[in-house]
Amino acid sequence: MSSLLSCALPSEHDPRQWSRRKRWMIALIIWNLIAPIDLAMTFYSGVQGQIQDEFGIPNTLATLGVGLYNLGGVFGVLIGGPLSELYGRRPVYVVCSICFAIFSLGSTLAPNVSTLLICRGLMGLLGSPIFAIYGGSVADLFTPEERGPVVALFTLVLQGAPTIGPVPSSFLGPIFPWRSLFGFVTIWGGVLAAATMLFVPETEPKKIRRKIAESEGIAVDIKEVKSSKVWSRALLAPITMLRYEPIMIWTTLYHSFVFGLLFLLLEAYPLIYHTYYSMSREQADLVFIAPFIGNVLGVLIYFGYYKPQYEARQRIIQMESAGKSEIEPEARLPGVLLSSLLVPIGLFWLTFSARPDVHCIFPIVSGVPIGMGMTLLQLSLFNYYIDLYPSMSASTISANSAVRGVVATVLPSVGLPLYTSLGIRNANVLLACISCIGFPTGVILYVFGRRLRAASRWAKQATDADALPHRNIEAAAPLLARSPQTHYGGTSSSE
Repeated sequence: MSSLLSCALPSEHDPRQWSRRKRWMIALIIWNLIAPIDLAMTFYSGVQGQIQDEFGIPNTLATLGVGLYNLGGVFGVLIGGPLSELYGRRPVYVVCSICFAIFSLGSTLAPNVSTLLICRGLMGLLGSPIFAIYGGSVADLFTPEERGPVVALFTLVLQGAPTIGPVPSSFLGPIFPWRSLFGFVTIWGGVLAAATMLFVPETEPKKIRRKIAESEGIAVDIKEVKSSKVWSRALLAPITMLRYEPIMIWTTLYHSFVFGLLFLLLEAYPLIYHTYYSMSREQADLVFIAPFIGNVLGVLIYFGYYKPQYEARQRIIQMESAGKSEIEPEARLPGVLLSSLLVPIGLFWLTFSARPDVHCIFPIVSGVPIGMGMTLLQLSLFNYYIDLYPSMSASTISANSAVRGVVATVLPSVGLPLYTSLGIRNANVLLACISCIGFPTGVILYVFGRRLRAASRWAKQATDADALPHRNIEAAAPLLARSPQTHYGGTSSSE
């Protein structure tokens, strides 16, 4: 029996050799599939007042609609990669999109708050595995040279959708009941689930090769991966990284705090703007337009300045060393340093400008540097992880994402008690002071990074290209899945 070599795919089955139009269509469907799942995370907040009134529940219980969604996302992201490795990307997209639409419908028709909260948690659990595999799909479809605009689009929706989520629901809340707005998300998710089933093929090369072999009745020399090994690697490796890597611990804790600010502000903004400017909750949620603008600016700064600067420096080092040396991971940290300045600036700005004798536009604009800092931190830090831990990058990102999800689960319920017990100004000062920890941490990593790496078990040690091959991973998008080490059209690729 003949054997189908694992080092090549026929051109008609190679995702990177499909027409540009087809590849972009697939990418945009996946992009649109991510949008409602990410938006639903905070869309709930804009109609939370209506939900409280209908079910007669306190604010703390109502905030669980956001917290449980995030908690489901913690586990969903962790299982997405293993499911994709075992069954392929297409089944994960199809099942997750259908389940998201089903439980979104359940939350729309929920007769009581318990049903609503359970459906919200299941929406997060069964929708979020998509976040763990979209990076692999982008790598399947596009070469590193083509990937820049695609990654920028995915980054924008992943960063911007949760930030802008409260705005449309707050704007439309006075006009439509919350069930109608949730119904819109359900229809949106259902349409995209249908589009996924119809137009998104399998793009994972190993699964494609196996399918070709089965259809032609020939053997394929792809080694079977034990499911137990896949699951243990996906679930235990992130815990190991957090336990033994101080760099991971400190950067993850700070990143989790900055990420969690968005969900704490879901409760803080309505209190601040109602107290000082007599805004309703729906009006106060419109303030999230400012952090969203910051998200957009952060993406533009990263892809327009930091990424080109890094690539130019990388080329110079490789030219000067005749390809024997490569850029060190600390070159990714300037974006982290800037973000760790922007977030405290925004929080102190909010602290001292939010008062009745100052026009509301001044505290509102403070959201712009906060949004910029959130985006720049995630983009720069994830790229730093991948350069720092070449063989463990997927585990580091999974660990970071899981901790962020746990923090985002807790903070919505903490926000109102924190502000009512400390007072608005004191609570803002506390958050601003905590956010200042990021800058000295970034400086320590930038200055003493090589020494810290020398004490690490998994961090990159050598700069010699022969000693440690450079992985050109385009990891600019958050929640990037395990990098595919496959061959496309006979050309080796390990981005």
